[in-house]
Amino acid sequence: MSNSKIGRNSPCPCGSGKKYKNCCMALEEAAGRNTRPFDQYSQLIATIKVKLDQHYKAQIRKVRKPLQEQFMRLCTAPLPQEQESVFSDWLWFDAIDSEGVTMGEEYLRENADYMDASMRQCLQGLNASYLSLFEAIAMEADNLRVRDLITGREESVMLRGPLDQEIIEKRPLLCGRLVRMPQGAIFSGIVLILINDAGQAEFITNHIQYLQHLKPDQDTETLLRNHGEILFGIFEHTSHGAALNLNDVRVLRLGDAGAAPISILGQSPDFRPTHAAGGIRWYDLGDKQGNARIGAGAGFIVAYAGLLHDLLRLEDCLNTLFPGGDWEVVSSLFRFQSPAPEFEDIWYKVIKDQETERWLHTVHHELDDRTPAEILTEGRGRERLGAMLDSFKEQASGNQYSEDLINYMRERISQ
Repeated sequence: MSNSKIGRNSPCPCGSGKKYKNCCMALEEAAGRNTRPFDQYSQLIATIKVKLDQHYKAQIRKVRKPLQEQFMRLCTAPLPQEQESVFSDWLWFDAIDSEGVTMGEEYLRENADYMDASMRQCLQGLNASYLSLFEAIAMEADNLRVRDLITGREESVMLRGPLDQEIIEKRPLLCGRLVRMPQGAIFSGIVLILINDAGQAEFITNHIQYLQHLKPDQDTETLLRNHGEILFGIFEHTSHGAALNLNDVRVLRLGDAGAAPISILGQSPDFRPTHAAGGIRWYDLGDKQGNARIGAGAGFIVAYAGLLHDLLRLEDCLNTLFPGGDWEVVSSLFRFQSPAPEFEDIWYKVIKDQETERWLHTVHHELDDRTPAEILTEGRGRERLGAMLDSFKEQASGNQYSEDLINYMRERISQ
């Protein structure tokens, strides 16, 4: 069908409940009057977003808060008002329902026959779009030449007007959603800008490569389409200069390898023995006390790291010591899920070790504003910490996890 078959006083096919003449007809006519491709596509995109916002108004009201929490789960601060459109685009074109369909895809499926060809093409472009990271290269008239730092693709993007040359010379990073249309590409909504003057691009792309290793079954574009909130969270951390704790835990199952792993780790100059607790002999990676650690248990080796550069160094060392090892990722910040049942016991041991490490190096008021690690170096320090743990146990009131953790702490300070 075409728009001419819709009466002016008929209900608008977008589902807003308004008459066609008071809704999408005016928007579509405005889009048709624009001659510049940028103006035309900008109006088409705005029109489609109005349609989606009206059509799914009741549904969005119900899911907006939980989905915004999902979108922001890696971020360090609330979503700024000026960045709301980034979330809205993700909500319409990335977030899927129980059947694996986005709002944009559902709307196209239900209303394609009622849409003008240009509107339909635009919605198809939006449905195929995804958030990515671009480097600005040069201005070409009103078009900006960019390189997608994740896919490697170069293309020209239409802008309202040319960017200042001084900005281009700084090769800024752009985080945005590129919509590819018949006459060229255009950004949908707001574009976040970050100057790449201290390795910001490398920080972001390295973390995306880490995500790719976690999701080897997804090609790059599918990965970005499925995990736009992760890229947004990484970009947000980068813009605030904040570290990103991946909390990566992985395991190598050894079968009946006996004491061989302990012997190998003990002879390695890369690892420093620290303690044994919970049936695991632990080693720190160099001077990374508690930040990157490997443990040898009965029939397995477990390793964990927080920061990506520590994890990469840890991987290099482990591949040298245990070549060909099939390391299985137990948990990661980017997985947003609990460990598989077969790894729960090992993961639980890691959590207890991490919590104990945090406790040992945290200043406590009841220890005269010193850390337990400092108290351990003093005469009768163990007795003092033992009394502190007794107090903790009384407060635990039968909580099994708390009691297990306290017992683990007690085992640590007894060495």
